Amino acid sequence: MTTIQTTPADVFTLASWLAGDFSNWEQAIENPPFFAHIRVCIRPLPVIPSTEPPEGVWLYSEQSYDFELNHPYRTAILNIVSRGDHLEIVNYKLKEAENYFGASRQPERLQELTPEQLEKLCGCTMLVHRTENNTFKGAIEPGKQCCVVRKGKSTYLVNEFEVGEHFFSSLDRGHDPETDERVWGSVAGPFEFTKKTSFATEVRSHEVSSV
Repeated sequence: MTTIQTTPADVFTLASWLAGDFSNWEQAIENPPFFAHIRVCIRPLPVIPSTEPPEGVWLYSEQSYDFELNHPYRTAILNIVSRGDHLEIVNYKLKEAENYFGASRQPERLQELTPEQLEKLCGCTMLVHRTENNTFKGAIEPGKQCCVVRKGKSTYLVNEFEVGEHFFSSLDRGHDPETDERVWGSVAGPFEFTKKTSFATEVRSHEVSSV
Protein backbone atom coordinates (compact mmCIF):
# COMPACT_ATOMS: atom_id res chain seq x y z
CA MET A 1 0.00 0.00 0.00
CA THR A 2 1.35 3.42 -1.00
CA THR A 3 2.04 5.81 1.85
CA ILE A 4 1.66 9.59 1.75
CA GLN A 5 3.75 12.18 3.56
CA THR A 6 1.99 13.42 6.69
CA THR A 7 1.67 17.00 7.89
CA PRO A 8 1.46 18.44 11.42
CA ALA A 9 -2.32 18.75 10.97
CA ASP A 10 -2.52 14.95 10.69
CA VAL A 11 -1.70 14.75 14.40
CA PHE A 12 -5.11 16.17 15.19
CA THR A 13 -6.82 13.95 12.58
CA LEU A 14 -5.25 10.74 13.91
CA ALA A 15 -6.02 11.70 17.51
CA SER A 16 -9.64 12.45 16.61
CA TRP A 17 -10.03 9.09 14.88
CA LEU A 18 -8.47 7.21 17.79
CA ALA A 19 -10.53 9.02 20.42
CA GLY A 20 -13.44 6.72 21.11
CA ASP A 21 -14.87 3.55 22.63
CA PHE A 22 -14.20 0.58 20.34
CA SER A 23 -15.46 -3.00 20.25
CA ASN A 24 -14.68 -6.11 18.20
CA TRP A 25 -18.11 -7.62 18.98
CA GLU A 26 -18.84 -8.65 15.38
CA GLN A 27 -15.50 -10.43 15.08
CA ALA A 28 -15.85 -12.15 18.47
CA ILE A 29 -19.32 -13.50 17.61
CA GLU A 30 -18.20 -14.69 14.19
CA ASN A 31 -15.06 -16.49 15.41
CA PRO A 32 -15.20 -17.01 19.22
CA PRO A 33 -12.47 -19.67 19.42
CA PHE A 34 -9.88 -17.13 18.25
CA PHE A 35 -11.21 -13.73 19.33
CA ALA A 36 -12.46 -12.69 22.75
CA HIS A 37 -14.80 -9.71 23.01
CA ILE A 38 -12.38 -6.84 23.64
CA ARG A 39 -13.12 -3.19 24.34
CA VAL A 40 -10.62 -0.41 23.71
CA CYS A 41 -11.41 3.01 25.12
CA ILE A 42 -9.12 5.92 24.18
CA ARG A 43 -9.78 9.24 25.86
CA PRO A 44 -8.18 12.60 25.10
CA LEU A 45 -6.44 13.95 28.18
CA PRO A 46 -7.99 17.12 29.66
CA VAL A 47 -4.49 18.43 30.43
CA ILE A 48 -1.16 18.00 28.69
CA PRO A 49 1.23 16.09 30.99
CA SER A 50 4.45 17.39 29.45
CA THR A 51 7.03 20.08 29.74
CA GLU A 52 6.37 23.45 28.14
CA PRO A 53 5.67 24.05 25.38
CA PRO A 54 3.28 21.10 24.98
CA GLU A 55 3.78 19.06 21.84
CA GLY A 56 1.27 16.98 19.93
CA VAL A 57 -1.85 15.42 21.41
CA TRP A 58 -2.03 13.22 24.52
CA LEU A 59 -4.45 10.31 24.98
CA TYR A 60 -5.19 7.74 27.69
CA SER A 61 -5.89 4.19 26.48
CA GLU A 62 -7.45 1.19 28.22
CA GLN A 63 -7.88 -2.29 26.77
CA SER A 64 -10.13 -4.75 28.60
CA TYR A 65 -12.41 -7.73 28.24
CA ASP A 66 -16.02 -6.64 27.79
CA PHE A 67 -17.11 -8.29 31.04
CA GLU A 68 -14.60 -6.37 33.19
CA LEU A 69 -14.34 -2.85 31.82
CA ASN A 70 -13.03 -1.42 35.11
CA HIS A 71 -10.12 -3.86 35.24
CA PRO A 72 -8.19 -3.30 31.99
CA TYR A 73 -5.34 -5.67 31.23
CA ARG A 74 -3.47 -2.93 29.36
CA THR A 75 -3.26 0.83 29.88
CA ALA A 76 -1.08 3.42 28.17
CA ILE A 77 -0.51 7.12 27.73
CA LEU A 78 -0.05 8.01 24.06
CA ASN A 79 1.59 11.16 22.73
CA ILE A 80 1.01 11.74 19.00
CA VAL A 81 3.61 14.04 17.42
CA SER A 82 4.70 15.06 13.93
CA ARG A 83 8.18 14.05 12.80
CA GLY A 84 8.95 15.29 9.31
CA ASP A 85 7.23 13.03 6.76
CA HIS A 86 5.53 10.79 9.33
CA LEU A 87 3.83 10.76 12.73
CA GLU A 88 4.99 9.05 15.89
CA ILE A 89 2.94 7.66 18.75
CA VAL A 90 5.19 7.75 21.80
CA ASN A 91 4.14 5.23 24.44
CA TYR A 92 4.27 5.85 28.17
CA LYS A 93 3.16 3.72 31.09
CA LEU A 94 1.56 4.90 34.29
CA LYS A 95 3.69 4.05 37.32
CA GLU A 96 0.56 3.32 39.40
CA ALA A 97 -1.82 2.35 36.62
CA GLU A 98 -4.32 0.62 38.91
CA ASN A 99 -5.21 4.00 40.43
CA TYR A 100 -6.71 5.00 37.08
CA PHE A 101 -8.50 1.80 36.09
CA GLY A 102 -11.80 2.76 34.49
CA ALA A 103 -10.81 6.40 33.99
CA SER A 104 -11.25 6.20 30.22
CA ARG A 105 -15.00 6.26 30.94
CA GLN A 106 -14.65 8.66 33.90
CA PRO A 107 -12.46 11.34 32.29
CA GLU A 108 -12.69 13.75 35.21
CA ARG A 109 -10.28 11.43 37.05
CA LEU A 110 -7.61 12.05 34.41
CA GLN A 111 -7.26 15.65 35.52
CA GLU A 112 -5.12 14.37 38.40
CA LEU A 113 -2.35 13.14 36.09
CA THR A 114 1.10 14.71 36.45
CA PRO A 115 4.30 14.24 34.38
CA GLU A 116 5.94 12.50 37.35
CA GLN A 117 3.46 9.62 37.05
CA LEU A 118 4.56 8.76 33.50
CA GLU A 119 7.45 6.61 32.34
CA LYS A 120 8.45 6.50 28.68
CA LEU A 121 8.63 3.00 27.18
CA CYS A 122 11.92 2.90 25.32
CA GLY A 123 11.83 1.15 21.96
CA CYS A 124 8.01 1.18 21.88
CA THR A 125 7.32 4.22 19.70
CA MET A 126 4.96 3.62 16.77
CA LEU A 127 5.88 5.05 13.35
CA VAL A 128 2.78 6.11 11.41
CA HIS A 129 2.12 7.06 7.78
CA ARG A 130 -0.99 8.08 5.84
CA THR A 131 -2.15 5.74 3.09
CA GLU A 132 -3.70 6.35 -0.30
CA ASN A 133 -6.91 4.84 1.13
CA ASN A 134 -7.27 7.72 3.63
CA THR A 135 -6.22 5.68 6.65
CA PHE A 136 -3.17 5.70 8.89
CA LYS A 137 -0.93 2.65 9.08
CA GLY A 138 1.72 2.15 11.69
CA ALA A 139 4.21 -0.27 13.18
CA ILE A 140 6.53 -0.35 16.13
CA GLU A 141 9.96 1.16 15.61
CA PRO A 142 12.68 -1.29 14.48
CA GLY A 143 15.25 -2.67 16.89
CA LYS A 144 13.36 -5.34 18.87
CA GLN A 145 13.69 -3.19 22.00
CA CYS A 146 10.04 -3.02 23.13
CA CYS A 147 10.12 -5.57 25.95
CA VAL A 148 6.96 -7.35 27.12
CA VAL A 149 7.02 -9.97 29.87
CA ARG A 150 4.28 -12.61 29.54
CA LYS A 151 3.95 -15.46 32.04
CA GLY A 152 7.46 -14.82 33.29
CA LYS A 153 9.04 -14.89 29.82
CA SER A 154 10.68 -11.86 28.25
CA THR A 155 9.65 -11.14 24.65
CA TYR A 156 9.86 -8.26 22.23
CA LEU A 157 6.71 -6.75 20.76
CA VAL A 158 5.89 -6.71 17.06
CA ASN A 159 2.88 -4.51 16.33
CA GLU A 160 1.07 -3.39 13.18
CA PHE A 161 -2.12 -1.35 13.05
CA GLU A 162 -4.40 0.60 10.73
CA VAL A 163 -6.75 3.42 11.75
CA GLY A 164 -9.70 4.92 9.88
CA GLU A 165 -12.30 7.43 10.95
CA HIS A 166 -14.61 4.74 12.34
CA PHE A 167 -12.38 1.69 12.90
CA PHE A 168 -8.98 0.39 13.72
CA SER A 169 -7.28 -2.97 13.42
CA SER A 170 -4.33 -4.14 15.46
CA LEU A 171 -2.04 -7.15 15.48
CA ASP A 172 0.22 -7.64 18.51
CA ARG A 173 2.66 -10.49 18.79
CA GLY A 174 5.50 -11.28 21.17
CA HIS A 175 8.67 -12.94 19.89
CA ASP A 176 11.56 -14.68 21.58
CA PRO A 177 14.56 -12.29 21.63
CA GLU A 178 17.01 -15.10 20.84
CA THR A 179 15.15 -17.25 18.29
CA ASP A 180 12.65 -14.67 16.95
CA GLU A 181 9.91 -17.31 17.23
CA ARG A 182 6.39 -16.14 18.07
CA VAL A 183 5.62 -16.74 21.75
CA TRP A 184 2.20 -15.09 22.10
CA GLY A 185 -0.33 -13.17 20.04
CA SER A 186 -3.11 -13.81 17.57
CA VAL A 187 -2.74 -16.70 15.14
CA ALA A 188 -5.91 -15.76 13.26
CA GLY A 189 -5.00 -12.26 12.14
CA PRO A 190 -5.55 -8.77 13.54
CA PHE A 191 -8.27 -7.69 15.96
CA GLU A 192 -10.85 -5.60 14.10
CA PHE A 193 -12.44 -2.84 16.16
CA THR A 194 -15.40 -0.62 15.31
CA LYS A 195 -15.92 2.76 16.96
CA LYS A 196 -19.13 2.71 19.02
CA THR A 197 -18.74 6.15 20.64
CA SER A 198 -16.59 9.06 19.48
CA PHE A 199 -14.71 11.42 21.80
CA ALA A 200 -13.24 13.46 18.93
CA THR A 201 -14.73 16.70 20.25
CA GLU A 202 -12.57 16.34 23.37
CA VAL A 203 -9.26 16.39 21.47
CA ARG A 204 -7.35 19.53 22.32
CA SER A 205 -6.95 21.68 19.21
CA HIS A 206 -3.71 23.40 20.12
CA GLU A 207 -0.73 24.23 17.97
CA VAL A 208 1.22 21.12 16.91
CA SER A 209 4.90 21.48 16.20
CA SER A 210 7.00 19.33 13.89
CA VAL A 211 10.69 18.45 13.78
